[in-house]
Amino acid sequence: MPQHIVRLLVLLVIFAATAVTAKIYFTDDSFYRYGHYRGDSVPELATGKPKFRGPAYCQGCHTERHVQWTAGVHKVVKCEICHTPAREHPETEAKLPIPTDTVKLCTLCHEKMPSRPATQPQIVVKDHPYPHEDRQECITCHNPHSPSIGGLKPAVALAAECAGCHGADGKGVGAFPGLLGKDAAYLAREMKKYKAGARQNPMMTPIMQALSDRDIDVLAEYYATLGGKSAAAPDAPSADSSEVVQLAAKCVGCHGAEGQGVGVFPPLTGKDAAYLVDQLKNYKSGQRQNPMMGPIAKGLTDEQIAMLAKYYATLGAKSAAAPVTAPAANAKCMGCHGAQGQGVGVFPALAGRDAAYLIDQLHNYKSGARQNPMMMPIAKGLTDEEIEKLAGYYSSLKPSN
Repeated sequence: MPQHIVRLLVLLVIFAATAVTAKIYFTDDSFYRYGHYRGDSVPELATGKPKFRGPAYCQGCHTERHVQWTAGVHKVVKCEICHTPAREHPETEAKLPIPTDTVKLCTLCHEKMPSRPATQPQIVVKDHPYPHEDRQECITCHNPHSPSIGGLKPAVALAAECAGCHGADGKGVGAFPGLLGKDAAYLAREMKKYKAGARQNPMMTPIMQALSDRDIDVLAEYYATLGGKSAAAPDAPSADSSEVVQLAAKCVGCHGAEGQGVGVFPPLTGKDAAYLVDQLKNYKSGQRQNPMMGPIAKGLTDEQIAMLAKYYATLGAKSAAAPVTAPAANAKCMGCHGAQGQGVGVFPALAGRDAAYLIDQLHNYKSGARQNPMMMPIAKGLTDEEIEKLAGYYSSLKPSN
């Protein structure tokens, strides 16, 4: 037999012997006890702690966040998707990480893509809410646990949910008490009682449970400082009133419908017009830096800046968000459809729409013929007369474009 064949056969024998030895030595004794896997792995997995504990595990320590999460559209997104697996938390892990780059995280689901269903909220990142170089973190405006409720809504948007019973001016409607000028600490304490269940009411309890403690404090301060000033306040400038109201609508979210300021955002009402002009121009030129104010000011002409400054300087505490002829029920619509019905984000514009069409759609929501979890309870709380007044009001407004 040729020498090279002998060497090849020897190598094959050595390889086969090594393979058999390795199989005997390295194969676990429990392998193939139940199937093509290690049998001892079954009890090991059963006794081990899972990496993902599930939302119910978080509920005991994070009740408020859990209530918000279960009441909102994000309930399909489990806690550990954003906060990483709980594993041994809290025994050996004191705190799970809180995402800091929310733009990177949120766009995993909400960046606009042709393949995504139209029902899923989507944004074009470079255009939302300002050019990308001036971007804000998503949590600046959205509550990550439940974007559709409470969270970082300004006070005027939160108060819109109360207007149906307590009035758009907070003075109360019928048997429902007024909130106007009440002590903020008292209002916050009573609202938190409803939230905790210490005070029971079939209408108030679920509303309060959907709000964070921050929302309750902001809402209490809003009604406490609202007072009765609007009745004695001077009228806003009449010249170019439609344009100035549209301009002021850009300011409502942070500075309030009455220019009174919301949370950390300062009031504009009654400020000196020259001062307001200077500050807006400073933002416009970049002399004063702010990622939210900069892009807004850059979009204004000098004439529009002067108009806005004069408007807020003479406004007093009068509502800047809507004409005085607006029906009280309009307050329920402003948070989503804008102060002038111009539409906000994915929420459609109502200004200039046919009154008959609006009446039909509101009746459809009221009867349940058209389904929407936000619109249905609002429409069911309206009388036929209020629906007609709302439709007539919005159809009379001038569309923004």
